[in-house]
Amino acid sequence: MKTYISYVIQNEKDHKHESEIRTSQSPPYSYSPDPQISHVMEWAENKRKELKQDEKLVVVSMFTL
Repeated sequence: MKTYISYVIQNEKDHKHESEIRTSQSPPYSYSPDPQISHVMEWAENKRKELKQDEKLVVVSMFTL
């Protein structure tokens, strides 16, 4: 399953909009068209660790492609 994630990285002075397409495995027998929220939250936590100390990550939207 591919998930499109739109997010903003912001600090005190400015912000920038970015997006990413992530591929994840959907659970067996799952036919939901909704994105896998747990995978997106795990991705967001890993992305936050890469940011500078004064930057914050805000997930704006996500949907399945």
